[in-house]
Amino acid sequence: MKIIIGTRGSKLALAQTYYIKNLLENLNENLSIDVKIIKTTGDKNQKSKLSELGLGVFTKELDTKMLNNEIDIAVHSLKDVPTVWNENLTISATPKRESYHDLIIWNKNNDIDIEKDNLIVGTSSIRRKAFLSIKYPNLKTKLLRGNIDTRLRKLRENNYDAIILAEAGLNRLKIDLSEFNYKRLKILPAPAQGVIGVASRKDDKEIIDILKKINDNKTYLESIAERYALREYGGGCQAPFGALSKYDTKNNELYLTCDVVYTLNGKNNIISKEDKIQCDIEDIHLAKKIGIKLGKEIKEAESEKSEKHIL
Repeated sequence: MKIIIGTRGSKLALAQTYYIKNLLENLNENLSIDVKIIKTTGDKNQKSKLSELGLGVFTKELDTKMLNNEIDIAVHSLKDVPTVWNENLTISATPKRESYHDLIIWNKNNDIDIEKDNLIVGTSSIRRKAFLSIKYPNLKTKLLRGNIDTRLRKLRENNYDAIILAEAGLNRLKIDLSEFNYKRLKILPAPAQGVIGVASRKDDKEIIDILKKINDNKTYLESIAERYALREYGGGCQAPFGALSKYDTKNNELYLTCDVVYTLNGKNNIISKEDKIQCDIEDIHLAKKIGIKLGKEIKEAESEKSEKHIL
């Protein structure tokens, strides 16, 4: 059987794609798998803020190729996939999650204190920018686009005092950070950060059956909870919204924590909600339920605070 995988052309996208390719080939040596590189809007436009490019900037072109049967599956960073998506496509597999943490990275030859010094930090993420303004008010952000190599080069050239990168991408590319100092930020990740989502056509049962064999049920369950919280809240993957779900396999409990940043009187504030639910590891319905519940609670709390301000 021949399978064509669609992917973006960045080093990280290709690393993730060949990881999936290897998983599939290890399942069945009779699979013939080709990789097709497709440029997306987010790849072509490296200057604009991601929030200005709209939803699905790293996925739309891949979706179109899949719907036109030019590719069979697409490999995504799941955090980039819109939570309200094409009804004819589905995420058929999520292998085991990598780190969900954000790292702040700075040059070793710069004697700086991330907690106290007034620094210029490079990021393209609205979520990171919003949470930094509260958790690390001494840090000011400046737009940083480009692939991981480009961002690290700009840091080396001292265009920024520090930059923020997802730990998952650094791990997948096996990037050596020994020339830098770094630490994990104390903020919630984007929903499904660190998760690879393998997409297919919803009616392609043969492909879906194959992809199910590389799925990690725990990762899938946690991703569903996080993404449905964001979906209910609204705002898309560029919203100042963080979510983290963890499934306790011993007690069959799914935990979910969500944060959102809202502005009142010109000052940023955080609304936090958390909950847990008893469920089996394959109970997707309950994962959706807890996600929708917390997303709704955060949306209502934010609306209530805004209404009080108006009054």
